[in-house]
Amino acid sequence: MTATVAEVTDQEIARRLTSAEVSNLSVARALGVPWGRVDEVRRRLGLATYRRGRRVPETTWQEAVRRRVREVPGGHADWTGSYHPNGTPILSWRGRAQTAYQAVFRLHYRRPPQDNISHSPECDRERCVAGEHLEDRVLREQRRSREAGGVR
Repeated sequence: MTATVAEVTDQEIARRLTSAEVSNLSVARALGVPWGRVDEVRRRLGLATYRRGRRVPETTWQEAVRRRVREVPGGHADWTGSYHPNGTPILSWRGRAQTAYQAVFRLHYRRPPQDNISHSPECDRERCVAGEHLEDRVLREQRRSREAGGVR
């Protein structure tokens, strides 16, 4: 059942107007309300006017990573950023590029990865970027040691 225009509250409109990156038109269409009403709420909130193509730059690479990771059911995470033509998720920030796996790994484990990053055996989602589902050489060796019953 779709809400009528009268049922949509200004609070619902305000929740959709999260930043200057969200257009009045996209909110109006999503909620089925007039563009002018959304504009009125934007002005009351003191939000900057939406400008097509305008993007607020992230101040840290951690913010850039978090902004591009979307958690999904099952503890997995999808990358909403760019992809290399070979399908690898890529983080480009301030003229530097690295795989999303490297960026997420560094953020999650608070250290740079040692050698290649792979998915843990428990993760069956292709291109998952959940930090706890990624492992480098050190984590792989630790896991294999535990599985073999020994401790290195």
